[in-house]
Amino acid sequence: MSARPEPRVLVADDAPLERAIFARYAAREGWVVCAEAVDGDAALAALGTAQPDLVILDGRLPPAGALALLPRLLAARPGIAVLVVAAFEEAALLREALKLGAAGGLQRPLLPAQVGEQLRRLARTLPARRE
Repeated sequence: MSARPEPRVLVADDAPLERAIFARYAAREGWVVCAEAVDGDAALAALGTAQPDLVILDGRLPPAGALALLPRLLAARPGIAVLVVAAFEEAALLREALKLGAAGGLQRPLLPAQVGEQLRRLARTLPARRE
């Protein structure tokens, strides 16, 4: 039986500092950051080339935000997990993202333990072998 491959994550956020923070959180939990995206078009393009298992998606990612991008991500790569991150006052955005198929959501300000727990939970839900 071959070892399970390391889970792969695409970090989609227009803020370089936020991308770096999420990349660090993911690496601590054993994820490989396979790509980063600064907008929705770059995130969609990275799906095919980087083959991520998870997208960490900024709720306000330009140009149209997570709610517009989420269905497109799920259609382009069925079965992918999407973790939406929103501001504290955007609880409604997170609820709607979950209805649209997001695998999870986080509200800022983020606590490292919350991010780590979500990443561990999502890693446990991945198929035994990626395609």
